Amino acid sequence: GLGKPLVVIDGDIIVGGITKVKVSLTEPLAEDAAVLPLGANVWVESQSGEIIPGLPVETDTNTFEINTTGLQTTGRYRLGVSIPDKGEYISQFGDVMISPPIDEITWSISPDSTYANIEVTTHNTGKEKLYCKWNYAENWESDAVHIPYLDFNPNTSILRDLTPDETAERAYCFSEAVSTDICIASTEKLAENIISKSVIRRIANTDMRARGLYAITVSQKALDKVAFLYWETLNKNIGSTGGIFSAQPSEHRGNITSLTSPEEVVIGYISVSTQTQMRAFIDWETMKFFKAECIFHILKESSKDFYKDLKNHFYNGYRPVFRQKELGELYLSVLKCTDCRTYSNSTRPDFWPR
Repeated sequence: GLGKPLVVIDGDIIVGGITKVKVSLTEPLAEDAAVLPLGANVWVESQSGEIIPGLPVETDTNTFEINTTGLQTTGRYRLGVSIPDKGEYISQFGDVMISPPIDEITWSISPDSTYANIEVTTHNTGKEKLYCKWNYAENWESDAVHIPYLDFNPNTSILRDLTPDETAERAYCFSEAVSTDICIASTEKLAENIISKSVIRRIANTDMRARGLYAITVSQKALDKVAFLYWETLNKNIGSTGGIFSAQPSEHRGNITSLTSPEEVVIGYISVSTQTQMRAFIDWETMKFFKAECIFHILKESSKDFYKDLKNHFYNGYRPVFRQKELGELYLSVLKCTDCRTYSNSTRPDFWPR
């Protein structure tokens, strides 16, 4: 047998902020694997017995937010989860780790210009070694590579100019994403307690993120050594791109126990810490870093088969972009290069500077 999918509980208790927890299963290898039942429940519990219930996030199945803004850094806390038909899960009580501020977010382009690294620098003022985990949210202008000025209707064979508003809604868009990979670093093997330019994100020069203005909002949490080792081992086992939900380890015991069946392996490690954040904007346009894979296809308007060719190209995924009137040429490109609505998943963030 391929083994049952395991329960994954992902999220740390954020003291002085909002705790976000996602409950799910590892991606099943078996076809008939059970899907996680709806109606899971989560809460944070203090060692003195106070309980703060989690509220489901409407837009994300089995994801919860717990208002832990009022927790004290002197307390000890744990996470509780109950899943219908599976039982109750509880993490160990943990002391609050204090996260140092992020010193800076920097970026550098590779020598061959095919990718850029985004890096975080932070340090500990004390003698203790520093263990950090990051996650991030990204927002970027995902404008169409070719701004379209024409529209073609294949049913009526009418080629017409777009209005400025129609052009704008196809040309100017925003996208957003959150990290899924495990980003960690430590000062354990270093002489100084400085994590310098640790790479948390790599962006290819063909990625729409690298086209215009881009923002990354990084959240930093300090871990204890045991938690760090857990994430480090998990990362090695699943590869850096897999993410926690694709983990298929057999012996990955974090600090979460099933009260219903204590032998059950649960994936996840719930740390308790404060969180520090920093946002950086990068304007890639100024660096001429982005390489569009959006070639033009040209049709001669004088050709007797012009409308037939245009129709064929339309059904093959091409859209008209603009006319070179003097040359009698029509420029076409594939849909995703001329209409950003095909991939945009967001609107302009309220913090956007332009």
